[in-house]
Amino acid sequence: MSKGRTTGPRVLVGQASRSRGAASNQWLVAWNIQNLDPTPIQILAGRLPHSQFWGEEKELSPSIKLLPNESAQLNFSVTCNEPPGTVVENAFLILRVLWPEKPWRIFARLRVVFDEQGGPQAATELVTAQPIGFSEGKEITS
Repeated sequence: MSKGRTTGPRVLVGQASRSRGAASNQWLVAWNIQNLDPTPIQILAGRLPHSQFWGEEKELSPSIKLLPNESAQLNFSVTCNEPPGTVVENAFLILRVLWPEKPWRIFARLRVVFDEQGGPQAATELVTAQPIGFSEGKEITS
């Protein structure tokens, strides 16, 4: 690891609850997000991009500011219609945040198991973060 490397915001992500939505393939899924960092984190938006466990991007208005060790619950409508016993690997909850006042994405990698009612039970396997724009090319001049 190089000196001065920024590791990014640290959060704990876990599914808090779920309930049926209005449509047969809709579930309302609540997530607990806890700030494990000594710096405040401002949550701007979130989405679930996996085709078998999908939720469109939801802008949070107002955004949610988490002080160190604070938690918040975020609710998302999720589209999924898998038979009981199905396991979905590598689903993600992606949060867009400011930390400290700079844009980052937090990636919570999920393993989702569908129970006997066809309801999703997500276990968080790994949480990582990347600054937004870190891979943008820069003009090289000689």
